[in-house]
Amino acid sequence: MLEAIVLGIIQGVTEFLPISSSGHLILIPKIFQWSDPGLAFAAILHLATGGAIVIFFRRDIGEIFLGLVQKKDSREGKDNRRLAGLIILAAIPAAVVGLLFETEIEQQLRGVEVVAYALIIGALFLFWAEKYIQKANKKTEELKQISWQQTLVVGVSQVLALVPGVSRSGATITGGLFAKIDRKTAVRFSFLAGLPAILGAGFWELIKLVKSGGFGGDVINISGGFVSAYVAGIFSLKLLLWLANKANFNIFVIYRIVLGIVLLVIF
Repeated sequence: MLEAIVLGIIQGVTEFLPISSSGHLILIPKIFQWSDPGLAFAAILHLATGGAIVIFFRRDIGEIFLGLVQKKDSREGKDNRRLAGLIILAAIPAAVVGLLFETEIEQQLRGVEVVAYALIIGALFLFWAEKYIQKANKKTEELKQISWQQTLVVGVSQVLALVPGVSRSGATITGGLFAKIDRKTAVRFSFLAGLPAILGAGFWELIKLVKSGGFGGDVINISGGFVSAYVAGIFSLKLLLWLANKANFNIFVIYRIVLGIVLLVIF
């Protein structure tokens, strides 16, 4: 039960903070020599963090769905339908690449060395993006002002997050900053754009699980992981948005570089 709760907290924190959830979920079991928690557990953790996004951004998501049923000539309806289209567009690149190269990613990119270098390189790009957006003259400050070109930058950035250690949130936020989306809006769009990928990953793992013969897991452990991932996810989202408003992401840059160097030295 303790392992499940710890892994749930790690998933909830690292899924949203730009420090890589997949990287940490590979490293922590290696460090403590824990056994693989299984496909069911991984699926539930993804669904928990997806649920945290839905609850946290329920107003934005509600407006998007409302736009789908509003009158076609309504300005608000058009804006919300357009935003829904952008979110789908941002999710397509990672979904396609992930499905095509799932086996190669699982077998060849889950090593500690890959995670370490991805952490360091991702940190350098995040630091660069922070400097870039600070000097940018025109910034996109509203979700509904985001262009399809900016969306493609975020979508392509999300493909890089398939490499363990890169971080989905780190890659999409970095991409958003380079696309001249202001920090707060880049964070919001990052998670709205990542929601299909996060929920899709969870349901895809569940489908594979059902095909392989069912859960076969400990319901208590799975439940503990779900709750801890969900609660940790809500707190992480609040922290990230607070930093986007009040500070910057340099603390994550430092953390990623230090962790990457430590991993290269130890492993």
